[in-house]
Parts: sequence; C-alpha cells; structure tokens
Amino acid sequence: MSDDLTDDISPAVFTFFEAMPRQGPGSAEVTAALYGHIRPQLPENPSTADMGCGCGAVGLVLAEKGARVTGIDLHQPFLNAFRDTAAERGLGDRVETLRVSMTDTGLADDCLDLVWSEGAVYTVGFDAALTEFKRLLKPGGVAVVSDCSWLQADVPSEVREFWEIAYPGMRSPAGNLAAAETAGWRFLHAEALAAEVWESEFYTPMERLISEIAPDADQDLKVLIEESETEISLFRRYHDVYGYVFHVLQAP
Repeated sequence: MSDDLTDDISPAVFTFFEAMPRQGPGSAEVTAALYGHIRPQLPENPSTADMGCGCGAVGLVLAEKGARVTGIDLHQPFLNAFRDTAAERGLGDRVETLRVSMTDTGLADDCLDLVWSEGAVYTVGFDAALTEFKRLLKPGGVAVVSDCSWLQADVPSEVREFWEIAYPGMRSPAGNLAAAETAGWRFLHAEALAAEVWESEFYTPMERLISEIAPDADQDLKVLIEESETEISLFRRYHDVYGYVFHVLQAP
C-alpha cells in the first residue's frame, strides 16, 4: 500500500535504522546535561515536542526529567517503539506520539514550552524547521536543535563532495545562528557534540549492525551499507572538519 508520508524514502533506510539503538548521533548523558543547562528557562513539566524522534532515545530522557513529550516522526514503527519503551519505563503518562512531518505538525500555535530535535532537521532544512518550531512555541519558549555543521572553513574535496550529496544545506554554526537571529530568535547557547560520543554511541553500534546484516542484505540495503561505511571512514579522518552542533534558541 502506498503511503504518501514516506513514499520518497527507501524502505532500506527504515529497515536499517529500526535496528539501531538510536537514530542519530548523541547520547542520553549529553541530552540530560543540556536539558539541565536550560531548565531554569522552562516551566515545571514543560510541554515538549521531540521532532524527528525516531524510537525515542531523546524523548525518553526528557520525559524522565519531567517533560511532557510529544514524539513527532513519519515512521509509525519508530513511534510504536517510543510508546512501548515509555510504558515499560513507567513514563507512558508523559509520552504521546504523532505521525506527521516536523514542518507540518498540525499542532496549535503557541502550544509548547520546548521543542527539541537531535540530528533530524537536515531532512527538511534548518530554516524550514525553525519556522515551524517558532510557530509552535509560546513566547519565550526554547528550541534545542542539533545540526551537522562545518567546523572549519577549509574542507577537503572528498568531504565536501560527500556532504554536498548527503546534506547540501549544511552550514557553519555561525551561519545557522545568523539565519536564526534574522528570523527573530534569541541565541542562548551552542555546543558541539564530542567526536568520541558520535563514535561510541552511533558509529560503533552501526558497524556491529552492518556486520550482522551485510551477508543477507538486498541490493538497496547494500547501497545504504556502502554509503554508511563511507560516512564512518570520512568521520574518523575528518571529525575536526565537521560535527554536530547544538543550537539553543529562545522564541521572541
């Protein structure tokens, strides 16, 4: 059956990432520490959306810290896994899910205290995501967005060529923050995800998964595996050139 929400996404992508412990770079410890940093800016039990939530690696941390979390994603099995894990951890009353695009959520204006998105806005573009996030946030609400960013101006050609395909809209943190401030956001904080966290929490599990599934992979999955192996190799050689940066912004 056709599904217009995900028709343009290869089924191999979902097959692959459903088997991953998290769907993007980061860690529970990093999320918890950053939430603690911004906690004074938020009300008690903030109404929160986890945009591009995947299986809920981030949203579960926020719920454990007291947030009321709506997980937003296009893939229903991710949302099912999020809800199931929340229930297992006694967090079912703090988590709900919604299968919509992060740029077209259908949620009411000014309904959220906090919007959080780790490693997902590249799918729609940083600026497009922030447009919807600002609409959803109450005045003074906070957005936490991690985005893959250039950390140096001098980028080797093989790195530039890979990311021009994988994420053609990738900018420097300064470029992202300039765009955010032009759109009316107030800058609160920025920090880069440590390369060792990206490695240990994302690429190491990915390599284990590849070794398990590669022998029986179909052609589409083999292509995804090859692309992933190229990405891992580039990161290990050039992680000083690019990385994930958290942008913490306050709505006007």
